[in-house]
Amino acid sequence: MKTGSPLLEVVGAESTTRPGSRREEAPPRDRRRLALLGLVLLGVLISQVGAEDLLARLRNLGWRAPLVALPFALIAAIDGWAWSFTLPRDAGPRPGLPLLTMIRLAGESVNNLTPTAYLGGEPVKAMLLVDRGIDAAGGTVSVIVAKTALTVGQVLFILLGIVAALERFGLLRSSTLPVAFLCALGALFTAWLVRIQQRDPIARAVGFGRRVGLHGPRFERLAASAPRVDGELRSFYSVRGRDFAASTFLHFLGWIAGALEMKVFADLVGLPLGWRDAFVIESLSQPLSAGAAIVPGALGIREAGGVAIFRVLGLDESAGLAIWILRRLREALYSALGLAFLVARRR
Repeated sequence: MKTGSPLLEVVGAESTTRPGSRREEAPPRDRRRLALLGLVLLGVLISQVGAEDLLARLRNLGWRAPLVALPFALIAAIDGWAWSFTLPRDAGPRPGLPLLTMIRLAGESVNNLTPTAYLGGEPVKAMLLVDRGIDAAGGTVSVIVAKTALTVGQVLFILLGIVAALERFGLLRSSTLPVAFLCALGALFTAWLVRIQQRDPIARAVGFGRRVGLHGPRFERLAASAPRVDGELRSFYSVRGRDFAASTFLHFLGWIAGALEMKVFADLVGLPLGWRDAFVIESLSQPLSAGAAIVPGALGIREAGGVAIFRVLGLDESAGLAIWILRRLREALYSALGLAFLVARRR
C-alpha cells in the first residue's frame, strides 16, 4: 500500500508536455541514475550486514518460502473491501471484491514501478472502473476518496506506532498528553484533507495548470470535467460520511495487517519478534517509501531505513535486511500479477 496526494493524482495523470520538449528526455535518464544509486546503496547494505549471514537467514525459509505471498493476499482483500465503500451507489452493478482487488493491484503495480510519487497508478484504477461501466467522474471521485481514506488510515497507524515506540523505550511513562496531542494531530490532518477537497480542488488545479502552460486533449478533458468532479466530491463528504469512515477504518486494518506480515516474515527468517516490535517496525517504516517516492520502488532507500529501524530497536540487522528483501520479492510477485491483469483488460 502506498501513499500520495489525492489531489495530485488526477492532475499528474492528465498533464502533458509539449512535443519535442527537453523535459520528455530528462526523466528517463534521471530514473536510471536514481535506480543505480538505489542498487549501490543496497550493495553497501549487504556488504555491511554480511552476505553469508543474509543468505543463512534466507535459506531458513526452506519449504515455507511460498508463505511469503499469503499475508499480502489478506491486505489486498481488505483494501479492496475498503475501496468498495467509495464507489458510486447509483452506478448499476459494481465490481465484486475479487475484481475490485485485482483492479487495485493493477494500479498499485504502476505506482510501485514508476517514479510518480505513487500517483501514476490512480488514473489506471479509474480507467479500469470506466471499463466496468462506472461513470468517469464517479470513478475519479471514488479513487480520490479511497486514496484519502488510505492516507488517513496510514497516518493514524504511524501515530499509534510512534506511541508504541515511545512506550517501548520508556519515554511515554504515565502521561496521556503525548497520546492526546497525536490524536489531535491526526484529527486535524483528516479535517484538512477533507476541507481542501470541498473547495473545488480540481478546478484550482486546472487553473494552476493553465498558468504553467499545460495543454493537450487530455488536459482539456480534465478541465471540462472539473466542475462535475468537484461537485461530486463535495456531495460525497456531505452525504456519505459514514462510507468514508468505514473505508478509513478498513484501510487502517489493512495497515495493521502489514504488522502481521512483518511478524510472519520474521518467523520465516528465524527471528523472534514480538507483536509490539512488529507494529513499531511496520509503522515507522511507512514514511520511508513516501520520502523516497522519486526513486523507482524506493529501491535501496526502503531497505536502508528498515535496517536502521532494526538497529535502533536492537534487533539483528541481517534478519532485518532479509525481511525487506522478502518484501521486495513479494512486491514483485504482486506487481507482476497486477500488470498481467492490466494487460489482459486493456487487450
